[in-house]
Amino acid sequence: MTATAKRAMWMVGATVLTIGAAEVLGATAGVGIPPEVLIQAALFGCINAMIAVGLVLVYRATRVINFAQAGFGVVASVGFLELMTYEHWSYWLAFPASVLGAAALGFLTELFLIRRFVAKTRLVLTVVTIAVAQLLSVIALSIPGLLGDDGQSLSKSKTFHTPFSSLTHKYGVVVFNGNHLVLLVATVLVVVGMTAFFKLSSVGIAIRAAAENDDRAALLGINTTSLSMIVWIVAGGLAGLAAVLQLCLGIGGGGAAALAGGGAALGLGTMLRVLFAAILGDMENLPTTVLAAILLSVFESAVFFAYSQTAVVDVLVLGLTIGVLLLRRKTLARAGEGTEGSWAASEEIRPIPTELAALPTVKSGVRRVFVFGGIVMAALPWILSPSQTDQAGLFAIYGIIVVSIVVLTGWGGQISLGQFGFVAVGAVVGGALIDRAGWPFPIALLVGSLVGAGVAVVLGLPALRIKGLYLAVTTLAFAVVASTVLLNQRYFGSILPVTVNRPKLFFIRFEDARAFYYLCVLSLGGAVAAALGIRRSRTGRVLIAMRDNERTAQSFGVNLVRTRLATFAISGFLAAFAGVLYAAHQHAVTQSAFGPEQSITLFLMAIIGGLGSVPGALTGALYLGALTIVSSSPIVHGLASSGGVLFFLLAFPGGLGSAVYKVRDSVLRRVAIRRRIYVPSLLGEFGMVGGQMARVPLAPKAGEDPKAPAASPRFRRRSRIGVAGGSQVGKGWSFYGN
Repeated sequence: MTATAKRAMWMVGATVLTIGAAEVLGATAGVGIPPEVLIQAALFGCINAMIAVGLVLVYRATRVINFAQAGFGVVASVGFLELMTYEHWSYWLAFPASVLGAAALGFLTELFLIRRFVAKTRLVLTVVTIAVAQLLSVIALSIPGLLGDDGQSLSKSKTFHTPFSSLTHKYGVVVFNGNHLVLLVATVLVVVGMTAFFKLSSVGIAIRAAAENDDRAALLGINTTSLSMIVWIVAGGLAGLAAVLQLCLGIGGGGAAALAGGGAALGLGTMLRVLFAAILGDMENLPTTVLAAILLSVFESAVFFAYSQTAVVDVLVLGLTIGVLLLRRKTLARAGEGTEGSWAASEEIRPIPTELAALPTVKSGVRRVFVFGGIVMAALPWILSPSQTDQAGLFAIYGIIVVSIVVLTGWGGQISLGQFGFVAVGAVVGGALIDRAGWPFPIALLVGSLVGAGVAVVLGLPALRIKGLYLAVTTLAFAVVASTVLLNQRYFGSILPVTVNRPKLFFIRFEDARAFYYLCVLSLGGAVAAALGIRRSRTGRVLIAMRDNERTAQSFGVNLVRTRLATFAISGFLAAFAGVLYAAHQHAVTQSAFGPEQSITLFLMAIIGGLGSVPGALTGALYLGALTIVSSSPIVHGLASSGGVLFFLLAFPGGLGSAVYKVRDSVLRRVAIRRRIYVPSLLGEFGMVGGQMARVPLAPKAGEDPKAPAASPRFRRRSRIGVAGGSQVGKGWSFYGN
């Protein structure tokens, strides 16, 4: 039996199984699920299917998971809504304008961003797409203001009328209209057209060749830059087409503000389902991807019809994603050859050179910096208002989470987009022990942190086989599950804390904003000290070795399994530790406070700060705190975070912390020049003559140039061959000889 026939049998079997599962769910709930409901769900699934096709298209061409795929659709839907309701354009003009606008955004993304990072690793490119997703949400939020909309169209009805809306047909309890038919026809044309494009057209064949080996394709005369541009244009257009058709069906309406608000969360709910469908299709097979998206929509609709909720679908998606990745890891590894690896783009921050560390000037300078920083941190609560002091304590908690990201991603090399899921675990466990069990805060803090470490280890087990981009998808799914299931009153209402009181230790009541701020700052200091201690230990050196080259590390006897799980455990412990503090800070554990978009925001902040060191990454938390003080506008926040990531990845790949350390090195370089101390790490192969940087003159080899001047006595070493029998005896070498 051929591979095509086997795949067809699997597709038929999956369809039968999904429909059967839907009927079983209906029978279990005591309701029969009408077939027209499943048909409607299948049509709705076509929307995610088209987005998934664009995702697969980009992946096949560039081996990059495009997290901005849904964002193109958000911009297109907001633009379409504004053009129809505020500008009063005709449907026949607004529809193509919105789709072409999304395609143009895809072109601009490739031209100004993707092309700039093409020489970087594909993991870095994936981070760029996450930043682009936030940037697209900013564009969507800005469209009404750019068009002069005063807000009247932001509360439009969810029912959107088009020239096809009047073509209706009632089938059972569902009324279908012409927009459903347009969606079905568009999906069929997209699938057939994309399949034929890849197999029959010269451009499609060239894209497949470039995906397999970009360098070889370039040597054969293929313009890979043009191919990448075509792919991003088509992907943006497909996302725009799907989003506009979704709006025409009355799904996801509620005005431009609501649509753009969904984009602010990067469309994570949609992206999770789209990614799941693409993974089932091995990130290559378009028919399988489309069918997976449709069947998932059918099953989700059946669950909602039977139980009026869909959170269990998120658990199913997480479990199936992990299962598929484990079962098909060899196939996906071949499909994603070149994408596997770790986040090795973080720049390691060098300590103060040993040649300068003992100088009184340097020691006093370091002491002044620490004293000044300590005074500022201690004085803040006496300068800020109580609400601002609470906000400062919150950013100290965020700093602990950033430290956990440094351990897992910066040192362990594992991309995690679900760090706030571990925070949620710590908040739920610690908050429940404080509120419901009445445990003392320190014990609840320790137990909650340990449970978070255990959950992280369990999630890290698939990381033994799943790496790179696929692990990022898994952790993202975990963050969604933690938000929709763990914090859902329907499932865990009996253990979720109602009110989490701040602790009282000895005579200190931490209900006071200043006292709790100091507790958060001290906790951050402890987390930083622990992380730096780990980095200096053998464990830290092993983490870096494993991140840079697993095979070499393993050849030196490093236990990769134990090391990777230890990385997850340490990171999970720190994140859950922050979660308990977060629950006490907020006095409650609510579902809205632990959205998966929080994980994305903090991950981007860690990138801005720099994952090479803990102090460097913490500058990202300071960046976020300063941004919050300056403005509360979501547009400003989104633009600053996404633009900050893109700027620092271009100008300072090591992050904001790296830029700060470069300033430190420039000061140390001046100290070295002034003291006439040659520091290789600062001066490289250059020395100093007369207070100026100059190359060291070297003597020519014997017989090469008899007229060449001999090396200056300044750089000669006195020899004691006649006395001691060797040239390396006596006083040590000095750059400035006597």
